[in-house]
This record gives sequence, C-alpha cells and structure tokens, in this order.
Amino acid sequence: GRRNRPSREKMSDGSDVDEVAEDVEDLDLGMDKKKKKSKKTEEEGGSTRRAMASQGSWAAPTELGPGDIYPYANVLQRIYDALSEKNPELMGGKKFTMIPPQVAREGSKKTVFVNFKDVCKRMGRTMEHVMSYLDAELGVACSLDPEGRLTLKGTFKPKQIESVVRKYMLAYVQCQMCKSFDSNLSKDSVTRLTFIECNRCQARKSVQAVVQGFHATNKADRKAAKTAKA
Repeated sequence: GRRNRPSREKMSDGSDVDEVAEDVEDLDLGMDKKKKKSKKTEEEGGSTRRAMASQGSWAAPTELGPGDIYPYANVLQRIYDALSEKNPELMGGKKFTMIPPQVAREGSKKTVFVNFKDVCKRMGRTMEHVMSYLDAELGVACSLDPEGRLTLKGTFKPKQIESVVRKYMLAYVQCQMCKSFDSNLSKDSVTRLTFIECNRCQARKSVQAVVQGFHATNKADRKAAKTAKA
C-alpha cells in the first residue's frame, strides 16, 4: 500500500520547515525595523521641536529644519540684537509725551490757549511758527501776550485745539523714518525750503510751508490798512 506522508516536511539537512521559519522570524537583520525606528524617532523629534517652538522655549534657530516653526520670542530678540548692534541710539530713546492743551474762555467770543508757550517748548518749535499753523488751520486771528498765552478769536473746545496740535506734530515734528519726535526745524537759505532734521536717525526731509488760510477782513484789518496807506 501507499505510505502516509509525514505531517511535517523535512529540509535537505533533515530539519523541519516550520522550525526554520520560526528562526527566520526571530532574526534581526537590521533593515526594516531600523528604518521604522529612525522614522519614528524623526517624527518624535520634529513634534518635540514644534511644541517647544510654540511655547517660545526653543533657543537654537540654527538647529531648526525647513518645516519647523521659528519661535516669535527668539526672532524678536534677534531683531533687537541687530538694532542694538547697528543703531544703538535707536534703543535708548524715551517715549514722547505731549502736554495737553489748557484752554479757557475769555468773554463770549474769544478762546485762550493758556499753556501755549509750554506746548511749543515741549515740541521744540517757535511760538510764531505754531501760531501761524493754528491761524491757517482754524481760520481765525491769533495774538500772543507777553506771558506766552495765545488768544484765538472764536470759541473752541479743548479737543479741537488738541486735534490741531496733533496734526502740527505729525507734519512738522515727527520724523517720517524712525517716528521720533526729537527733531529740529530748519530753513535752507539758498532754496528757501523748510526741513525736518531728526536728531535720532539723522534723516532729513523737506516739509511744506505753512499756508495762510482764508481770513475774513474785519474792522481792525481795514483800520490797519488805512493807517498803512496814510
């Protein structure tokens, strides 16, 4: 009769196939498992760097890769360091604070800018130049008294005066380059142009001359003109 085959096949050397298969599975050839491990390690490292960057605790931007996020605190510090190295005078400036205008009524038709002298001194501008600007912007006659108070013909609220002073500062005091208010106003004798010269960044920019606004002729003006003709 026909003999029954054994339940387990034999290799040429007499060993079982199943046993060899189990031995092969137990072998660590250092290929697939190593690749999986390195990929997992890279993912964990990238997630760790991104987590540290979001918390602002990562302090070595040179170690970051193309896909990593640079922390805001570190980038901001680098900007400050560059400014301190290239332009140290920009880092030592103090914040400019303006004196609020003090306005009072004089009768029913006049307004007095009480601390006009102090405001002009704080801005570093002459009272005559600021007065001409207020005259042009408000369209009213202005006069200075010996104490440095400015009298305006008409009734104005403190917010209106403050708004005009703010516009004057932006046009004739603030540097357009570094936004500093530490500047001088000078006039070129040759070109007759007026310039803002910044004391912080040394920028120089021409500004428009104050243009006299519309001024209605009153009785005092007619009297002065008649006296001048005589």
